[in-house]
Amino acid sequence: MKKYLLLVAVLFSVTAFAQETLSEGLQAKNAGNDAYRNKEWVKAITEYEKYLKSGEEGAAEDANTQTLYVNSFKYAASDYMQNKQWESAFNYYQKYIEKGGNEAATDGKNTYAMAYCANKMNKNDVAMSYYQKTIELGYRPDMCKLYIADIYKEAGEETKMKDILVAAITEHPDSKVLDKMKSMLTVPMLKEASVPFNQANELAKQASAGAPTEYVEKMGLAITKFEEAIPMFENVLKFDPSNELANTYLKASQDNIKSFNDYKASIKK
Repeated sequence: MKKYLLLVAVLFSVTAFAQETLSEGLQAKNAGNDAYRNKEWVKAITEYEKYLKSGEEGAAEDANTQTLYVNSFKYAASDYMQNKQWESAFNYYQKYIEKGGNEAATDGKNTYAMAYCANKMNKNDVAMSYYQKTIELGYRPDMCKLYIADIYKEAGEETKMKDILVAAITEHPDSKVLDKMKSMLTVPMLKEASVPFNQANELAKQASAGAPTEYVEKMGLAITKFEEAIPMFENVLKFDPSNELANTYLKASQDNIKSFNDYKASIKK
């Protein structure tokens, strides 16, 4: 038993002595590896930087540690993003791209994440720039265009929003976010179409409540507005054929026009 205890004590002393004899650079490398295994990415970055800058023999050529160091930025960014710490996530993705070379810079997942973080921080110009870059890299172009359209929507630039969405719906007919694109596009289109439609209804009410001798003239004004609304509702249905409101208002416009034409034909007999 005494021999066993003595052996353990000797081994502990040797291990402690070996650790103490390591240079600061190698100690930092080991600490970085421990942090990496524990998914403590920011700590790993700090320790790896100490090692890589230590002047330790072989550090400059240590490709494996360099790879772990660079990847730690990406993993740190991902963790920050999951925790909705958008600014930190953006900064670490940016550093990852700076240090990761062409492979990191041309990976659309990274630019997409940066665009999303910038979007969440309301840095719309930055977000749009990275969404555009992501589109050019071929990563989730449909989703990028949807987010760009939403930025235009929030900025009150509906014309630009519609232009983006019309193109996106045409270019990505099988997109999983197609319904969201159509909804974002058709809501303002319906709003625009409702203007002449509501004016037509009001004019029709006035015509019905007025003198019979003035009915044809006043109802004619209403019909002009119904005719104006029809192609606008048809345009909505071009992008969203099952849109219930557009179908209902289109039919109402057509029925009013037909009824008025039938009435005019009857009084001529």
